[in-house]
Amino acid sequence: MTSIKQFKTYIAFVLTVLQILWVGKVLHFPARRQIRTTSFWVNYLSFNSPIVFRWAIVWCALLAFVGCTSEQQIKTIRPGVLTVAVTSDAPASQYDPQLWIRKYVEQFARERELQISWVVVPFNESWLLASRDEVDLVATNVANFADRVHLGGSFSTPFLFERRALRINPEDEEYYQHIDDFIGKTVGVVSGMAAERDVKRRAPDGVIIRTTDTFAQLYAEFDLGQLDAVAEAEYYALDGRVIPSHGDEVVLIDHHDLTPGAREESVFVISDNSKNLLSAVNEFIVRSKFPL
Repeated sequence: MTSIKQFKTYIAFVLTVLQILWVGKVLHFPARRQIRTTSFWVNYLSFNSPIVFRWAIVWCALLAFVGCTSEQQIKTIRPGVLTVAVTSDAPASQYDPQLWIRKYVEQFARERELQISWVVVPFNESWLLASRDEVDLVATNVANFADRVHLGGSFSTPFLFERRALRINPEDEEYYQHIDDFIGKTVGVVSGMAAERDVKRRAPDGVIIRTTDTFAQLYAEFDLGQLDAVAEAEYYALDGRVIPSHGDEVVLIDHHDLTPGAREESVFVISDNSKNLLSAVNEFIVRSKFPL
């Protein structure tokens, strides 16, 4: 049960008890006996031990406050500091998913009064860092594939979804529409990403696959004309709205699902030892549309 649900449960109980007490004051005894929404012992206390009954109400209110507070308290690797794994040190482009994710995590940390320690890592196997307690939260835009589940780390609620695509230059659009059109051409992928899985599975013989560790390196080679296409994603908000990830200088083609008929969803990976962090992040995702 999330902290908000827990708090509502406590408060609902306290309000019910308060209502019982008020009814006990305004109704005469025969009428009170006919109240069917209370148990025998609650009625007994309210009629025969009013002082005890009033202290019980105070105690319930304290339980609501203390129970909610303890459940909301987040324990991190370093007290008061949220250690977050990302793939970019200082993303600046409005089209960069790492910038969207960074702003999202920053908003969460502000609400929870946590300082952030950013840890820049390669994408490949970054999802393992949470299970090893090296970070509290992995924010490298990890897709929730079953083979990325590891003991000690948990996936959050999805915050966006993706479809696979190929990035090309606009002037090449008349030549390329599908991965099959790249025989004898070079397509770049980032190691460990879904795009790498996708291209290796779909590319026919003759397509040259170039693998790098980062998108920054991949895009630099693409801009230099060393790559004919870059395998990446088109990003979507959970409501199906496209999140712009490029300007008019490039075109995305060959849109498709990595797994036909299934959404490829992005999640945060959270250390199980970071107490209450998973539920807090999930609650934030539910009420905070991505991107901000």
